[in-house]
Amino acid sequence: MPSFSTPLQLGPLLLKNRVIMSSLTRDRNLVPGPLQVEYYTQRAGAGLILTEGTMIEKVGSEWSNA
Repeated sequence: MPSFSTPLQLGPLLLKNRVIMSSLTRDRNLVPGPLQVEYYTQRAGAGLILTEGTMIEKVGSEWSNA
């Protein structure tokens, strides 16, 4: 079994390791900003990061006062 630190060819992408971070929703005010930049910069060592969804309207948001 390959190590997490070995590269992975994923279609046309060559990932430097086999660590994949799933998408999360951290943006509570519906507008990306400096906190998201800092958050993803801290996790940039993962081979692949699926970034968070963005709400197109407040209906359906996890945060009622967003």
